[in-house]
Amino acid sequence: MAVKLSITLPGDLYEEIRMLAGQQGTTVSGWFAELARQYLDDDRRSRAVLAERIRHDRVADPEGHAEMAADLRKRMRDAQEAARRRAAGAA
Repeated sequence: MAVKLSITLPGDLYEEIRMLAGQQGTTVSGWFAELARQYLDDDRRSRAVLAERIRHDRVADPEGHAEMAADLRKRMRDAQEAARRRAAGAA
């Protein structure tokens, strides 16, 4: 399924991308699609590596992993609460 997307670029940037796309034998749209595909592939690989490292750490030290995860959850909640307070103060 193709989805139409519209973006605005400065003219000089568009021209550079158009020239690169032409050199690569594609269109500007194709160039952006390939760039997005590369980023998504990199993200998937990165997430898979991270999941494997987490699994390895969990197996190696279940108690230590649980403590680290609990600490991380607490720090995230604290950061979210601080952000809410800042946003409420700025409003």
